Amino acid sequence: MRLATLVLTIIFLPWLAPAQIELSDEQPTQGEAVTINLEKPESMLVVTYRPNSSVARRDTLRAAQPAAAFQWTPRKAGVVSLSTASASRNVSVRFQGLSASGLLVMIVAGTLLFGGAAFAFRVLFRDEEEDETLDIELDHFPDT
Repeated sequence: MRLATLVLTIIFLPWLAPAQIELSDEQPTQGEAVTINLEKPESMLVVTYRPNSSVARRDTLRAAQPAAAFQWTPRKAGVVSLSTASASRNVSVRFQGLSASGLLVMIVAGTLLFGGAAFAFRVLFRDEEEDETLDIELDHFPDT
């Protein structure tokens, strides 16, 4: 009985699986056209930029006849949700090039992090009586 159930499950499992959405490029780039292939022909595909956020924006791709393929050019980079009546998929759209603001934030963060660490070490090891360096005889300190 278990063997028959297993065989029937394996046979009918592909028909029970939800419809799928496939892209010609798994990681699309902002501004470059992508072909979206649907398992079942649909007349409408909804594209939601930054889903589940307060700044979500929707575009709708429509076809006169139900179609299994749509052409789409991502307008914005970030997480995008593609959905039809029977399927949905989240896609990450990459920036077209290097983000100048992202690079600037990384440089400022690195400067603050490493500059702050260097300043802290200079203050920690400063000896004010002599020549601004700290000379400690470590033999006088017991191990703890």
